[in-house]
Amino acid sequence: MSKKSNVWQFFYKASDTVATCCLCQRNYSRKGRGTTCLRNHLKSRHPAEFLTLSEDVKYVVKREIGSSPSQHPTAKLELKLDEPDPDPLETGHGNFGDSEDFLMHARCDEKMALMFLTQSFDLIDGSGFISLIKTLQPRYVIHPKSYYEKILCQDVFRRIHSQIKQQVDLLDAISLSISLWWGGQAEGLLSLSCSGITRDFRYNSFMLRCEAINYETATKVSSSILDLIPTLTIELPKDKIYCVVRDELSAAPGSLPDCSVHRLQMCVRFALQSNEVLMNLSSKCKQIVDHFASSKVAHDHLKFIQKMRLKRDPCSILKVASSKWNATFQMMARLLRMKDAITLYAEEYSLIQIYPDEWVDIDLCNKVMQPCEEIIKIWSSPTTSASSVIPLVAALRDSLRTDVHNYVSSVTISSFARKLLEELEMKFSHVTSDTKFLMATYLDPRYKQAFFTEREEQLVANEILMQLTRVQEDPEGQPLMKMIKVSSSASLKNESKIDSILDTMLTNGSTNSQQATTSFGSQSQIKNLLYLYNSEPRIGREIDPLMWWKSNAKYSAMFPIVRRFLSVPAASIASEGLFKESSHVYNDIHMGLSLENASKILLIKSNFNMITSRD
Repeated sequence: MSKKSNVWQFFYKASDTVATCCLCQRNYSRKGRGTTCLRNHLKSRHPAEFLTLSEDVKYVVKREIGSSPSQHPTAKLELKLDEPDPDPLETGHGNFGDSEDFLMHARCDEKMALMFLTQSFDLIDGSGFISLIKTLQPRYVIHPKSYYEKILCQDVFRRIHSQIKQQVDLLDAISLSISLWWGGQAEGLLSLSCSGITRDFRYNSFMLRCEAINYETATKVSSSILDLIPTLTIELPKDKIYCVVRDELSAAPGSLPDCSVHRLQMCVRFALQSNEVLMNLSSKCKQIVDHFASSKVAHDHLKFIQKMRLKRDPCSILKVASSKWNATFQMMARLLRMKDAITLYAEEYSLIQIYPDEWVDIDLCNKVMQPCEEIIKIWSSPTTSASSVIPLVAALRDSLRTDVHNYVSSVTISSFARKLLEELEMKFSHVTSDTKFLMATYLDPRYKQAFFTEREEQLVANEILMQLTRVQEDPEGQPLMKMIKVSSSASLKNESKIDSILDTMLTNGSTNSQQATTSFGSQSQIKNLLYLYNSEPRIGREIDPLMWWKSNAKYSAMFPIVRRFLSVPAASIASEGLFKESSHVYNDIHMGLSLENASKILLIKSNFNMITSRD
């Protein structure tokens, strides 16, 4: 009777052809392979346990003596134990006769598991999917859902978690963002994301935690928000955390959100709700949209009018998602494009009519809203920092003041623009006294002091002098990098209204910026450094500010505070996009996927592409 290998003390037979590691729960195919792959796994993943296998140690020593008799075997043994062979499941290169079948199955298993980041686990039961896999790879055995769920929530999650920790360690200062998004039912997503700037001035943004939630009471949701940071499995040193940005739903009760996107959306929402005439007009537009959406005959006839009578390419009326913050304005803008066709249709049928002065109001309303939509699009970018908040708020304020004056002929739109301006002044009044916004704007070489009053300049001066006296100069020299300027033709193609206003304000404010450079006049080394920075001409808005800092090593003493203040994001809206892309995960929750595993899958999904692109 053959003696059973003592490697089995660390494995158990899941089936006749599959062995599972008791230490890490990894499955191995043993079809015609004996225990060689199991020993190899212990050497790679669990070297301490491998040392307890006396027969394996003898095996390695014997092999090393045979390969190089001139060298002492102990030295070779230490080398092999310190630098174990790679795990075949990780690299696909076994060193002990791993079969091609095993490697193929291991790779396919993980690729199949990763597919469920974008697909429901229900796919695995589909006859069409099973037929496709059997056609592409007849030797591959499709496993139960739980098998791939386990690969994702244990193996892949562990690797992603480890890489996130490495990314956090690369950052000297981090800004956290908390975001909460609710779907149509009692389900939502609570997320905690992290942003920061590395030593070589690369902007990093990634998710630290996701929580799939289906709580029915606000109390439980509030409790989850409070527990989000303390219960992190990744340690975040307190001295690294610079600020926490919260969106509208996760903000403390009775307080405004820190997220600039949600503050501006609140301004628009309140301005619209306070304008009764505009609300009635939007209600009328919705009745028209619902009429064509509910009747295919009416919809087809509207297309006929456009194509045959007006000789235009037909444009369809589509219902705009009500969850969008600007759904009302998108709906009215779409109808405006079809104004003539809708008017002709309304004359032939008993459809509610929009009168000429109302069409004018719709047109003017779209013009008032254009800068708001452009700004929210800019702030929604994950790479946009808080340095853009003061300049864009100033540009929007200028645009609304102009609209109030220019659209005085329309009482409805003039009133709407005035109310929007009032909301903007109230909800963004904090940015001119908040250190993180003032400092971020000043440390952005595109803006500096262009939007500051004398009081704000003094606040920044005091704060930056205090910050620089605390920070020791970085001992490591910063590599010089040639600054690449974007061709000015790129900006000519951009017809953005807010860009035009911002460029005008920066040009007109250039003299004030130069006068402000004398405010730091002093013989001290720090003040001389600031004087030099203030004297530098502002760079174009199309140039990356981080690359400018990286290419100017003479300001290395300022680098730590630059990385801290420019790490602050303009918005905290990560949950919204991830939630909308992950409906399949919530479908799987209804089918039995646990909230814990759903949260792990969401975390992998949010970080997977970003992390793999860096590796």
